[in-house]
Amino acid sequence: MTESDLCTRAIAYLKPVEQDSTPAISLSREDSPVFQPFTNDLLVSYVVDAGDRLAFVQHRHLDKERVSVDQLHSMAVSNLQALAEEKLVVRQYGAIYVALMGGNFEASLLTLDVMWTHWYAHLAPDGFVAAAPARDLLAFCDASSVQGLVELRQVVERSWNCDHPLHPHLYRRTGARWQQSSITH
Repeated sequence: MTESDLCTRAIAYLKPVEQDSTPAISLSREDSPVFQPFTNDLLVSYVVDAGDRLAFVQHRHLDKERVSVDQLHSMAVSNLQALAEEKLVVRQYGAIYVALMGGNFEASLLTLDVMWTHWYAHLAPDGFVAAAPARDLLAFCDASSVQGLVELRQVVERSWNCDHPLHPHLYRRTGARWQQSSITH
């Protein structure tokens, strides 16, 4: 994989905020991955598919390509949208919907506003609640669906030992933002 134009090929990718604030290793700013806050427990990072792995966009790539963090975010969300337009399938299971897209970017779809405001808005007239307990798992329902909320909690419970975990929370979409949900139905 060449490092040219990494920023233009980046895809928005959610990562958990680590509760342990002691870093395992210390990196210079240039070698540090670019992160932006998404929720109080999730960060948006930016990755490029390198075939056998995902390579993180680092601050040195921004400097080299003269790209701002905001520009990177815009390009990465646009690239995620293009990927979703090509691969995304949403299936209904009981009272919830599950997003399927190949295994790396399902949870990252939370960053894709068009998905929630246009593509699937009709599925949740009372707003969205979603579970994204791992990078490859995104389920959602209408916020008014008591059965949907029960099923989302079951998805979270079944995913406790998954690869690439995020957090075992439900998220509520309020306006254009996702927030950890305190829904207790």
